Amino acid sequence: MNGFGAAPLRTGVLGCGAIAHEHLEYLESSPLADLVSVGDRSPAARRFAADRYRVPATDAEAPDLLARDIDVVHICTPPATHPALVAMALEAGVNVVCEKPLAPSADAAGELLELAASRGLMLVESQNLRWNDPVLAIDRLAGSGRLGEVRDVEVSLWFDLTDGPFGDPNLTGPGVDLPAGAVHDFLPHLSYLFLHHAGHSGSVDEVVGRLENLSGNPRVGYDHLDALIVAGSVRGRIRVCSDVAPDGFRIAVRGTRGGVETDLYQPYLRLQDEGDTGIGAPIEQLWSGLRLVGASVTNLGGKVLRHGGYHGIPRMLEAVYTAIATGGPSPVPPSWILSTALLNDRLAGLATDRTEAPS
Repeated sequence: MNGFGAAPLRTGVLGCGAIAHEHLEYLESSPLADLVSVGDRSPAARRFAADRYRVPATDAEAPDLLARDIDVVHICTPPATHPALVAMALEAGVNVVCEKPLAPSADAAGELLELAASRGLMLVESQNLRWNDPVLAIDRLAGSGRLGEVRDVEVSLWFDLTDGPFGDPNLTGPGVDLPAGAVHDFLPHLSYLFLHHAGHSGSVDEVVGRLENLSGNPRVGYDHLDALIVAGSVRGRIRVCSDVAPDGFRIAVRGTRGGVETDLYQPYLRLQDEGDTGIGAPIEQLWSGLRLVGASVTNLGGKVLRHGGYHGIPRMLEAVYTAIATGGPSPVPPSWILSTALLNDRLAGLATDRTEAPS
């Protein structure tokens, strides 16, 4: 029994790659979940996961795992497989937590959300960065009024997409067959963070910019994005750069009273209030320096404690499992998922002629 007086939810995980282990760590220890089986076509991958997380059974194929009378399935397979596996699970009467992107287009995502609603099931696209400490800190500042009315949001990712599974033709990589190529694998994070800090009305008025292949690497499809966005009274920018170092994932939110910025890869929090100019600027610089030093110490402590960039996943999953157990609303509502997919489509539509990967 769990804290709600009900039996734990019987759970399975499809796909035993790196991101699945972030889900499995939560599922192994949560009183809300009873981890029944892990599934993967690789015998070594599924056996390693089963041994590591003490899972009693493994399955090579999705239908076999779904036939185990489970309540929830986590889909952690490559993006191209998501739509078919999500539909299969929903048709089998199973709630779904799916890694991003849920589907390659908003139309496909909408169809899956409609199917889930028709079956009375919960379908969640993983939007775990909403639960990361720096994002929650910005939420608190915005909610307290320190920023005033939000007017500008920037989300920028610096990451070499030409390296590793995205760009190496000898490796199997995620996302490269999606409409925006390798960039598309990160688009949901960028889109939902922009929409979240912009107020998440779901309404985007204008998107202009470029989605390009600057490296010439044919496998990645696209490796650079620079987009300007207008959403009601909020304007902003979403960027992906593959040719700069070091890696970074910056969020900057600016309002009528102040601004704040952070980096999810090397967390810090820099707040600048409306009074931190002119004669008060030196004092603000001192306090900003102290905050940055403090953030560096906190960041080092977080790494030592393994409080890494995925630390929002267990928080998100706790909210999902609590909602399913109690019959409450989804912590990632369908409207959030669909508005994210719609913005993804707009960003993918900025593409210049794609450099095709060799067959």
